Amino acid sequence: MKQRVKTTWILILFLGFSNILIASDNSTADSIKVAQIVKGFYDWYLTSIREKIDSDFKPKFIESKNGMTTLDYSKYLDNLKAHGFSDSLLMKEKQSYSECIENLEKVKFFDFEKTTFIDLDEYEQANCDFGNFYRWTGGQEPVDGIRIIDIKFISTNRAYVTIDYFEFNSEKNKKYYWGKNGLTLIKIDSDWFIDKIDSWINN
Repeated sequence: MKQRVKTTWILILFLGFSNILIASDNSTADSIKVAQIVKGFYDWYLTSIREKIDSDFKPKFIESKNGMTTLDYSKYLDNLKAHGFSDSLLMKEKQSYSECIENLEKVKFFDFEKTTFIDLDEYEQANCDFGNFYRWTGGQEPVDGIRIIDIKFISTNRAYVTIDYFEFNSEKNKKYYWGKNGLTLIKIDSDWFIDKIDSWINN
């Protein structure tokens, strides 16, 4: 009888330890996936900025069918989706340009950046000044890269990633780190998606 009880406890302890190992493995696998999504997004975003492929990383001012001004953000949103943005964040990003589009509808494309929209104040008043700063890093100056500082799992399907930025000094072959930012990622089925990017935590 004692032998049977002892065997049962050993089995329970083993199964419990196995579950811990499985949970740990899952956590490690998710951490790798989360890190890859964050790094992949910023690699694309910062490369597009460096190579000045404007329509890749922000909306583009174009002529509408009726000769007025509007925005084309189809390529930009496609790129965000391809680099891990969730559907809900894509929808929020699209909606954030609605006021700008409404204001642009009053502007003839022939006049755009010729007699109107020729200074920053006009862009700001129309809520179209998104070209004056970098949307996903903040500030008006580009950065050379990001570093992941911490990955914290809030739940099994939600993670918070803390990053900082760096500038690379080629003469000294050294990276200078500064600022912090945070990203919330969500897990849908087995895939992770960026669901929110905060403003700077500090500079």
